[in-house]
Amino acid sequence: MTDDGGLWSVVHLLAMVTTNMGNSEQNISVAMVRPTLAGVPEFAWPQSYGWRWYEPGDEAHWVAIHAAAEKFVTVTEETFWQDFGRETAVLTQRQLYLLDGNGQPVGTASAWWDNAVNGRVHWVAIHPDHQGKGLAKPLLTAVCQRLHQLGHQTARLGTGTGRIAALNLYLSFGFVPDIRNEEERAAWEGVQPFLKYSVIGD
Repeated sequence: MTDDGGLWSVVHLLAMVTTNMGNSEQNISVAMVRPTLAGVPEFAWPQSYGWRWYEPGDEAHWVAIHAAAEKFVTVTEETFWQDFGRETAVLTQRQLYLLDGNGQPVGTASAWWDNAVNGRVHWVAIHPDHQGKGLAKPLLTAVCQRLHQLGHQTARLGTGTGRIAALNLYLSFGFVPDIRNEEERAAWEGVQPFLKYSVIGD
């Protein structure tokens, strides 16, 4: 015997989940901000991993890491130079590389900036072979601390609703949605069921 009411509830629930999954899979662009760089959570690098700043030739490592990790955007060396320019002296202060036990770059993030006040956490990626090993938190710690050291007071970043793990990471670090229009509010509402933190108030 079929319980029509129960069946309707299941179908309705599946429809809601499918709708929300569609919102996350679309990877709608959203922005986040950490209003202060004071009190950034601190996490140590797991044993056998280390890090360093940009060295000449690292653009090839940057492209390889992002090409392997990125599922929404095509990344090339042209992307690198267009986004960061060719002032490599700046990169030596602001672009971090995560190193495996052999000294091979396997992750990267940049302590970039919008202006003197607003820093930007930019182009964060870890090679899939090294994901799930507790590396994202110390990587974000290092970048946020670098922004603070360079005199920035806040940190901003751009991400997407298809990046659930990244959204939860940023939320755990005190980043909050920077909602600029109703479309972005709807995007956050759509992805809320997949987040560990409440992001939309009443």
